[in-house]
Amino acid sequence: MWEEDTLDLSNLEAMTFRELVGNSPNDIWLGTLDASKDCGLWHYDSIWNRVEFPGYAATALWLFEDNTLWVGSMANQIYKMENNVWTETYYIALENYDRILIFGFYAFSKTDIYAVGWATTEDYQYKGIILHFDGNSWEFIKISDIIDGGFHKIVYQKDINTFFIHGTIDNGNLDVLYKFDGKEISELMSTYYEIGISELNGIIYFNSQKKVYKYINNSLQLWKDFNGTPFRTAFVGRSETDFFNRADGGIGHYNGKDFTVIYKTNLTIYTKIIFEDEIFVAAEDYDNRKHIIIHGKLK
Repeated sequence: MWEEDTLDLSNLEAMTFRELVGNSPNDIWLGTLDASKDCGLWHYDSIWNRVEFPGYAATALWLFEDNTLWVGSMANQIYKMENNVWTETYYIALENYDRILIFGFYAFSKTDIYAVGWATTEDYQYKGIILHFDGNSWEFIKISDIIDGGFHKIVYQKDINTFFIHGTIDNGNLDVLYKFDGKEISELMSTYYEIGISELNGIIYFNSQKKVYKYINNSLQLWKDFNGTPFRTAFVGRSETDFFNRADGGIGHYNGKDFTVIYKTNLTIYTKIIFEDEIFVAAEDYDNRKHIIIHGKLK
């Protein structure tokens, strides 16, 4: 069963979806790229409500099982919320750069958290950054310079003890996939087409131009080729034979044999989160300036 919830924004407001995290289908957080304190962070507990956020755009989210929420911003700050109260604010600064933008987290524990993003100057010089939190402070990890761009997402695959980072360079035109071992970063793929990163049951998948890869034996190896189907982007799901993503014409679903559009819509599909019996998909109606959460639930 499918339904659509329209977020309560005035016609004068705009919003760019960033990330969905949640511990249950009645406890979900939505972050956006927007600077307005009134629409940068949202929470769902059967209805969607704006949450007062002290920062400038809730661009990165990480939620622990006890509902401790970390939020990265686009203005040098990282915030922590505990029991629905903002309890910590960390100011991040890097010499010779004016702003730090945080776009992704990965946490092993509350005293072992990674963050990725961009360092920028007022004259539009960019650099990719990786930070680590040890329970007391955030520190930069020294890596080879990734200039003219930065990082958007970090994930980790336990069985091979490897991080993967998605970034862009060349003024955002060139998508790049990196491997990171905790100290050194190296490039695995670069393309002027979109790269997507997905996770299913602890395994990381990478897609570009309708092809999906796994990292096996120190190289990217083709897993599935979805050419000839409406498949488009990164996916969420419960297994390799049951996942959802953005497709040409709506929300796509793969059942292990066929990839089909399971929910037809002209809305532009963004971030997604899935639970055992439910899926939430952030979408936008550009023509009517509406921001919508599509909610699918098994009968």
